[in-house]
Amino acid sequence: MNYVAACLYAVSSSTLLAIVLAFVRGGLNPSIAGTALSFGLLVASGTIWSGRHRATPGRLPGAWEWAAIIAFALVSLRIFLWLVFFEGDEIKVLSPNNLGDFSLHLTYIRFLANGVPFWPDNPIFASGRLTYPVGVDLFHSLLVLLGVDVFRAFIWTGLAGSALTGAALWRWGRGFALFGFLANGGLAALAIFYVGQLDDFQSSFAWKSFALALFATQRGMLYAFPAGLLLLSSWRCRLFGEEGDGWHLPRWGEVLLYASLPLFHFHTFLFLSLLLAVWFFLAPPAPREWWLLVGSSFVPATVLVWLITGGLHGGHVLGWKAGWMWDDDIFVRWCQETFGDPARLHAAIIFWPLNFGVLPLFVAALVWVLLRGERFPWSRAVVFPALFIFLLCCFVKFAPWEWDNTKLMMWSYLTLLPFFWQHLLARRPAWMRGLACVALFGSGFLSTLGGIDQTHRGFPIASQFELDGVTQAVRAIPVSERFAGAPTYNHPLLLCGRKMVLGYLGHVASHGLAWEEPARQLEALMNGHEAWRALATELGARFLFWGRIEEETYPASTQPWRESARVIASGEWGRIYDLQSAPP
Repeated sequence: MNYVAACLYAVSSSTLLAIVLAFVRGGLNPSIAGTALSFGLLVASGTIWSGRHRATPGRLPGAWEWAAIIAFALVSLRIFLWLVFFEGDEIKVLSPNNLGDFSLHLTYIRFLANGVPFWPDNPIFASGRLTYPVGVDLFHSLLVLLGVDVFRAFIWTGLAGSALTGAALWRWGRGFALFGFLANGGLAALAIFYVGQLDDFQSSFAWKSFALALFATQRGMLYAFPAGLLLLSSWRCRLFGEEGDGWHLPRWGEVLLYASLPLFHFHTFLFLSLLLAVWFFLAPPAPREWWLLVGSSFVPATVLVWLITGGLHGGHVLGWKAGWMWDDDIFVRWCQETFGDPARLHAAIIFWPLNFGVLPLFVAALVWVLLRGERFPWSRAVVFPALFIFLLCCFVKFAPWEWDNTKLMMWSYLTLLPFFWQHLLARRPAWMRGLACVALFGSGFLSTLGGIDQTHRGFPIASQFELDGVTQAVRAIPVSERFAGAPTYNHPLLLCGRKMVLGYLGHVASHGLAWEEPARQLEALMNGHEAWRALATELGARFLFWGRIEEETYPASTQPWRESARVIASGEWGRIYDLQSAPP
C-alpha cells in the first residue's frame, strides 16, 4: 500500500502545485509542468523511502480470490489498452459510452495544455469559468506539455489508475470487493437465456456496470476510487481502532488525499464528507484525530470547491426526484414494449428488482445482523450512513441529470461489500458462499463482459487529418478567443482545445449551466439571422467555424459572413471567418 499511496501523493501534489504556479504565471507551460511533476516525484520518493521498513502483513489470496484478481486485471486491460486507438485515419474509442466523455476530456486536456489563463474559462460554455473537477485532466496536460503523446497518455494513465484501484479494492475488501466492483447488477443479464449471446444488458437501465459506465469514462475515478478506498481503510484503523494489520495512512497523507478530492471527483469528496459529518454528530470516533483531519483539510478543500463551482455559482444541481429513475422515458418505453400497458405501473413494480436483483435482500439481512449485534461499532458507523446516502439519492438528485446520483450510490455499494462478506458469508459453507456470489454478481459480470467482448470494434470520434488541419489553422489565433460553431461533442475545434460558444448540449446541461438562451442565439447566428453580428458579439465569438458538421446541422443557413467577413484559414476541413474584419 505504500507504493499506491506514493503514486496518489505524486498525482495530487504535482497537480496542486501546477495550479498555484499557473495562477502566478498566467497559465501552464512546459517549465511549470516539469517543476510540478518533479515535485510530485520527490514526494513519492520520500514516501517510499520513509515507509521502506514498514511491512504490511496479510493473508495470501485463496483460489477464488486469485480468480477475482485475474478477472479484474483482464477486464482493466481490455478497457484501457483499447480505450482509444487508430484505424487508418480514424480515431476510435472501444465503448459507445465513451464517445462523449472521451471527447470532453480530450478537450479539457488540450485546452489546459494550450496555456489558457487560470482559473480557465469554460471551453464549452460562453459565460463563466470552468466548472468541472479537472484534476486528472490537468495532470494529463502536464504530461502532454513535456512531450508525451496525448492518446498514449490516456492508455497509460488508465492502466496506472486501474492498478491503483485494484490494490485499493483489495485493501478495502479483498477479492469480494474486487469482483463486486466488476459485477454490480440486477437481473438484466437473465435476458441471455432469451437472446442467446453476450451483451451489455444493463446499458439501457439505470444501475449500469461501474466498469463500463464510470471507470472507463470518468477520468476523475482513476484517482477518486483508490484515494477514497485508501481513506476508508485508513480511517477504519485510525478513527475507530479496528486492529486488523494496523495499516493506516500518515496524517499528512490523509489530509492531502481528502483535501484534494474536490479537484478530482466532487461526488467522492461529498460522500466521504457526509460520512465524517455523521460520525461527528452521532458516533464521534477519536475526536482529536477527527478534528486534526477536518481542520487541516478545511481551507484547501474549500478553495478547490470554490474553483470547480465557479465561486459556488457554477450551476443549479440539487432537486427533488422521488424514485430516482423508475419513470425514465427510455425505461417506461421498454416496459411498454415488453409488457404492454399500463407501462408506468410495470415500471414502478419491476424497476428495483430488475436493477438491483437480490442486493436489497442482502442489505436487509446485514441491517438485521448489525441491529442485533453489540460489538460492531465500525460496521454500524459505515453501513447505516452509507444506506442513508443511498436512500437520499432515491429522493434528491445531486445533479441536473438524476443518473449522476450513481456517482454517490456506487460509494454506498462499495462500502457495504466487505460487511456482506464479514457478517453474512464468511462463516457459511463454501457452497453457500458460491451461491450467494452467483446471485449477487452473476448478472452484472455477464453485462460487463458483454460490453467489452470481441463484437466491439470501436466507434469513431474524429479524423486525425482533420484535427491536424484545424490545429494548424488556429495556431496563430490567441487561445483566449472563442469560436461559433455547431454544438457537438466531437467538434474539431474542441478536440484541438479551443473555446466554443457551446459544446455538446448534453454536457452543458448535465453541468447545470443555463444553456437554453445561448443555444437559441447560436442557432440564429449559424442560420444567418439578420442580426448575426450582434448575436456573435453578445456570445463573445469573434470567429466562426464552418465545416462538415455545420453543413449538416444548418443546411438552410444563408451564411451572410461569406460576403461580409474575412476568411483567415481554409482547407478540406472547412473555413474560419473573422467576424470583425471585412474581406479584402
